[in-house]
Amino acid sequence: MNKDKKIAEAAEVPVICIAGTHSGCGKTTVSLGLMASLVSRGYNVQPFKVGPDFIDPGHHYYITGRDSHNLDGWMLPPSENKVIFSCYAGDADVVVVEGVMGLFDGFSATDDAGSTAQIAKLLGLPVILVVDASSMARSVAALVQGYVQFDSDVQVKGVILNRVGSERHKKVLIRSLEEIGTTVYGTLPKNNDITIPSRHLGLVTGDTFYQDGNGSLLKKLVDFVENNVDLDMLLADTICRLPRLHSSSFILHPSSFHYSCFAL
Repeated sequence: MNKDKKIAEAAEVPVICIAGTHSGCGKTTVSLGLMASLVSRGYNVQPFKVGPDFIDPGHHYYITGRDSHNLDGWMLPPSENKVIFSCYAGDADVVVVEGVMGLFDGFSATDDAGSTAQIAKLLGLPVILVVDASSMARSVAALVQGYVQFDSDVQVKGVILNRVGSERHKKVLIRSLEEIGTTVYGTLPKNNDITIPSRHLGLVTGDTFYQDGNGSLLKKLVDFVENNVDLDMLLADTICRLPRLHSSSFILHPSSFHYSCFAL
């Protein structure tokens, strides 16, 4: 084997792709909360962001201590996305990929170009769908079933319900989703203490946000996830087989990599 392309044995690593039903459903808060919780547990977390976004990766860095890299089907060809993912995911304990907009939203009305779904299919990523469940009851099942069945090549493993109103509301939502066989990994209650201000046009960046007295937000995010998400089940259900790289400086070729994910 060419030493410039040397690859260690494949490793089984949880890879969590956080997608949303739409922009504003809470996927950034969920993504940051998961990263913060995993880091607090001692995991080496590698973040990625779908789309040509520079603001969210800054928040990723200040939580994980690792540079977040963009995966984008609009500006980059499939081979480049594979190389980027392989280079930087290869030495992590857990990978968290934050999606863009809604799961199937990109720059086309007729295909998934530029979307989270496109990247998930390209890399074989297990998808966790974040659903804004406020003001919903049984309709949540119809919504989720639509996302699950829309493209059978996208692996939607389950959902995290956001903005749940009460314990009774939570029970109704979970029961409705049980009827369609959807796994619920977490139910996050409405919480005005945990908000990430609008990052539109870079008005709030990670380097300023976490240095302006918001360090306590990280602890709140950790507690929010630990108390409301079954993180152990989530990690177990999103195991992927990834190549282990000896060095990020190696010259890589996409044909060297094979992606396969499976549930334990």
